[in-house]
Amino acid sequence: MLRRAFILAGTTAALALAACSGDGDKPRQVARDGADVLSVARAAGAGRFARAAAEAGLAETLAGPGPYTLFAPTDRAFAAAGRARGEELARLVAYHIVPGELTSDFLEGMDVNHTTMLGTSLNIDGTEGALRVNDATVLQADRMASNGVVFVIDRALTPR
Repeated sequence: MLRRAFILAGTTAALALAACSGDGDKPRQVARDGADVLSVARAAGAGRFARAAAEAGLAETLAGPGPYTLFAPTDRAFAAAGRARGEELARLVAYHIVPGELTSDFLEGMDVNHTTMLGTSLNIDGTEGALRVNDATVLQADRMASNGVVFVIDRALTPR
């Protein structure tokens, strides 16, 4: 039931965010091998997050057309957050996913809230030079995938 709610919320939000997907003058750089957002997250050092997404039942959704923006904690950061299970894990993972494609170019100079796949809001602040998501710092930005973009962050986000 929770998974269906994520898909419905994601579809609605993706349509709403489609116009906010970055700079229209710049061609989108897609992962050369057609890798989806979870594959790109794994390759960028967020394998624990990718495994958690699969365990939470979101891998199939995140392999779909998207687009999705993942704020994926590093393996160390995700491990430090502790071990969530079941619905708690699904909520945690879904809070790190924003339907639509956001890029650092689009977010530069902005301090905005976006609705996550969980249906709650997270804050993205690009006004101070370094891009921040809630209380996490973006370590790697704009890791492009075939169905979205991945930002690697230095800590797991706490669902609000």
